Amino acid sequence: MTEPEKSAAAAPAAKPAPAKAAAPAPAPAKPAGPITFNHSTQPDWGTALVVQDLGKQWVLFFEKAGEKKFVKDLATKVLVEVKLDADALAALQTRAMGRKPRAAPKSSAEKAKIARPKVKAAPVARFASFKDQLALFEKIFPGGFAGETFIKDERGAPGATGKKGYKEAGIALAKAELSKDKFSDTNALFEAAKKVLSATNIPHPLEGPVPFGELTGADREKAIAGLKDLLHGGGAYGERVEKFVASLNLKEGDEGKEKTKKVTWPLATIFGALFDPANNICIKPTAFAAQALQVGVTVDKTQAITADGYGKFLEVAKKTQALLVEAGQQPRDLIDVYSFIYRTHAEKPATP
Repeated sequence: MTEPEKSAAAAPAAKPAPAKAAAPAPAPAKPAGPITFNHSTQPDWGTALVVQDLGKQWVLFFEKAGEKKFVKDLATKVLVEVKLDADALAALQTRAMGRKPRAAPKSSAEKAKIARPKVKAAPVARFASFKDQLALFEKIFPGGFAGETFIKDERGAPGATGKKGYKEAGIALAKAELSKDKFSDTNALFEAAKKVLSATNIPHPLEGPVPFGELTGADREKAIAGLKDLLHGGGAYGERVEKFVASLNLKEGDEGKEKTKKVTWPLATIFGALFDPANNICIKPTAFAAQALQVGVTVDKTQAITADGYGKFLEVAKKTQALLVEAGQQPRDLIDVYSFIYRTHAEKPATP
């Protein structure tokens, strides 16, 4: 063996070069212009046009199957690019233009923002102070509760009837017609109750006189029994208000298509307020909830008619009454307090 041959035999064999890793398949490029495909497993869908690029997804419009969404990284496995002549491409583009575009996928932050409930702004008292509220009342009614304007336009004249009597006449009528001895005749008492309801405009006709006046048969008897307990029963008055509401099966709608009508606060509380205005209050929930902010009581205008709800609204009235007396005003009863609350929240003073 020659020397070169010995050297060759002694030299270790050269290691083969490591094989290069296969390059990953390129992700589909964002289409620069109109691009069309056929679906390899759904030939009946016809030719598709890319109509939206949503980042990691394409939205395609198929001429016979409409809009479909594809993940780009997987699209090349089933989509085969095809070329259309100018006329066919124009026709497909025209059809695709009539579709409603899909919204782009929302990020987690965007979804959270949409799902986050809106925070309701805290209610703000209408008047900066009770003094400001009283000033508005005295501007509407010069002389306050004893003034001629208040008596003529709000309270009513003692002994007068009809519109001139107003709340004063309603109080007199309730005391005369809804006394305990009058409840022996259901129908006669029902007619008297309708007159009392119509004596003022505190309950709107459609929430008071109209649905109450349509009660018949067993519903009428139940309502009158509930009214008797409200005015002459025992136990806490707020609980009797709640029971009175349960006794009223009001209806609304055409005959044969009637549905139950909800009893409102004014209807639930007007009889007791007129019968015993020194102790009972009639409630307009929107105005009283606004007044609650003025006197530091928490109650919502959507408060259900319950004994607890009545107690909260009564607290609003009592605190307002105390502030009026402290300011030198002399409300006759809680009907006058009702007028103060309602009128100051519902009206603005006349422009000078």
